[in-house]
Amino acid sequence: MPSHPNYFMQIRPAHIDDADIISHLVHSVVSYFTIHPDGRGAEQFFDTITPLAMAQRLQSTQFQYWVALNTEQQIIGAIGIRDNTHLYHLFIAPEQHRKGYAKQLWLHAKQAALARGNPGEFTVNSSLYAEKMYRGFGFVPTAEKQEMHGLAFIPMRLLEV
Repeated sequence: MPSHPNYFMQIRPAHIDDADIISHLVHSVVSYFTIHPDGRGAEQFFDTITPLAMAQRLQSTQFQYWVALNTEQQIIGAIGIRDNTHLYHLFIAPEQHRKGYAKQLWLHAKQAALARGNPGEFTVNSSLYAEKMYRGFGFVPTAEKQEMHGLAFIPMRLLEV
């Protein structure tokens, strides 16, 4: 994935006031990972990305979240790590795709996890859309495509040596 140094992005820890915006951001990209374009069958997933559910996750010690801000201080991306090992969420606003923002967020979150004691082992359930990006980050599939609760994904793992 090419680097795009001319795209400015600030990264800061997410806080509870960001829950509505992060929820909206995730909703803006759901068609990339739901089996059916209308989201049919993914109701259980949708329950996990409501503003309330996001606020609860942002307050949980099980998760660490950061947001990406553009020059106007608008949130254009978010990343969440669960249990310091699982890349739980990585979402970039659709109009900001392919500019290197996801990579910058990932490198930030990975460094923070390593600093908190992660030995260099990460997992992610990649959407089919994002598989190439995660491969570029060094992740490899650990199983074939899975379909569950209206979502399609590929389990992947990264081992930093």
